[in-house]
Amino acid sequence: MTFLVLFALAAFAFWRTIEPVWVPVLLGLVIAIGVSPLQERLLRRFGGKHPSLTAALLTALVMIFLLVLVGFLVFVVGERLLQLAQQFAARYEGKGAAGILGHEVSSFLTRLGVPTADLNQRIAETLRDFAAFLGRAATRIVAGLFSAVFIFIFTAITSYYLLREGTEGTHWLVEMVPLPKGQMKEIVRNVRDVTRAMLFSTFVMSVYQAVTAGIGYWIFGVDSPVVWAALTGVASILPAVGTALIWVPVGVIHMIVGHPAQGIGILLWSGLVVVFVADYILRPKLVGTKIRMSDLLVFIAIFGGIEAFGVLGLILGPMATAVLLSLLRIYQREYRPEGPLDVPDPTAPNGAAYHDAQ
Repeated sequence: MTFLVLFALAAFAFWRTIEPVWVPVLLGLVIAIGVSPLQERLLRRFGGKHPSLTAALLTALVMIFLLVLVGFLVFVVGERLLQLAQQFAARYEGKGAAGILGHEVSSFLTRLGVPTADLNQRIAETLRDFAAFLGRAATRIVAGLFSAVFIFIFTAITSYYLLREGTEGTHWLVEMVPLPKGQMKEIVRNVRDVTRAMLFSTFVMSVYQAVTAGIGYWIFGVDSPVVWAALTGVASILPAVGTALIWVPVGVIHMIVGHPAQGIGILLWSGLVVVFVADYILRPKLVGTKIRMSDLLVFIAIFGGIEAFGVLGLILGPMATAVLLSLLRIYQREYRPEGPLDVPDPTAPNGAAYHDAQ
């Protein structure tokens, strides 16, 4: 009894200790799981020697890639927004509302009874609000710089140590958890598989959405289609709504400045080809077959996880679902009083029977 009380107190104290840093710990775990196959290959090539060196090398490469990605987002997006604001300001100063909305749209609004003076005033207020938004965004970026540096460093440290420990850490976890070794290995394997599947599917969908978005931008005459396609690919990390942060403003702006056909074309192409095909057809198929999960559960795991945990839910949601499915399958296979079920498993892809790969 005393041991259980002390254990509970120690576990609670440890949770309160790790709670402020759980985000970088999770990110480090995800990175370690994702690149661990490369770590194993390098260790085999070096004859099992220098695990610290290979872990440091892989961690450094991943973190440099993330730095480049974040830098691209901050500087390229910031530059594009600034250029857009300058272009709108120049058009407004030269021709007023007609310079931004186009002569046809401006004339149409005038015929509807919207006075030109009111229209100019509203546009001027919108431009001021947009400039204020850019200023606030820059302030938030500077204010969050310290937190971002802390998360970056702690993520790198966590990834390095987990990679260095390698399979020994996994063996320790299997031995320590009070479950039969085979069951614990199954749970660990499923968590590993779902993490790698989400990372792989996110990469594939980013490439697909960047390429298809770039084709659409080029077809409908968007300036710098390669840059906007790259931004769309990065934004696709957040399923469904992520890419809309790029292609919706691009389409709407084209409609506002007097190119309604191009704007509508961008919106339709992006909504159907970029988003619907990727997030509602390809992603569930790609993820579900790799982690032995039905399309419905993939939808629930991904979108429910994002709703509950934010962007990190993209990994946490499928992880939690994979652990629950593992426990349910272990129960029905080994503990169910009536014995294993004879019906197909509706949680598996296409309702197939689940067979654990031992």
